[in-house]
Amino acid sequence: MMTLSRSAKIAVAVAVFAVAVACTVALTTDVTPTFAAASTQQSYPLTCRGGGRLTIANAGNSGVRIRFQRGAGPATSGLLPGQCTWSDRALGSNEPAIICDTAANAAQYVGKLVQANEYAILQAYNYQGCMRVTRIGP
Repeated sequence: MMTLSRSAKIAVAVAVFAVAVACTVALTTDVTPTFAAASTQQSYPLTCRGGGRLTIANAGNSGVRIRFQRGAGPATSGLLPGQCTWSDRALGSNEPAIICDTAANAAQYVGKLVQANEYAILQAYNYQGCMRVTRIGP
């Protein structure tokens, strides 16, 4: 497996999201009904530390999947690179270690997730095997 430098990871992530956002703009039909309902769902703060074994992938249909490692406790206990956790507790074993988001939304925070010294706080909820993001920030 090839290891990329931090700047190479940022360049790849930006390129992937630029293509995904361009595809979103080019579409004439709405392909994001799953995310449209997200803003009405009760969500909770999920803190993620960039770097580590966190992966970012294009999921098609203008979607992005971000896989992470579960933090050992609440966010206040600290996170290792590539980990995410709730602000008040660790993720449960039945909760997914994957964020599913639109490319346009993820473009707002993905730059932080490729850097081990950066953190992103996302408002999210568990839905059909993914953490769905409703808002970015605490």
